[in-house]
Amino acid sequence: MRPHRAVVALIVSSGLCGAAAGQQSEPERPHNMTGCLQKTPDGKSFMLTRDNRKTVEFSRSSVDLTPHVGRQIQITGTTDTDREAKGGGQQNGHYMQVTAVSVTAAKCS
Repeated sequence: MRPHRAVVALIVSSGLCGAAAGQQSEPERPHNMTGCLQKTPDGKSFMLTRDNRKTVEFSRSSVDLTPHVGRQIQITGTTDTDREAKGGGQQNGHYMQVTAVSVTAAKCS
């Protein structure tokens, strides 16, 4: 009878691990944003602005953004949830990790 209990315990614990794994949040989906690319006031990062107001700051980028400063661009990326959590949530700023950039206008309007 003991081997039977071990098998049951193994099956139950496997099910619990699977249930815990199912509770993990989904990975962030890429999304697009459009605006004027500017340097942040401290000059250490980049941000998109619309109507001279910051809409998003980039925490990381796999693309060199420097040549696009002052241009209207569309970025693709994912929300940097870790950075937003440190800053108190999205209401205190939206942060993204950029994966792609396309220029929509040579100059900001």
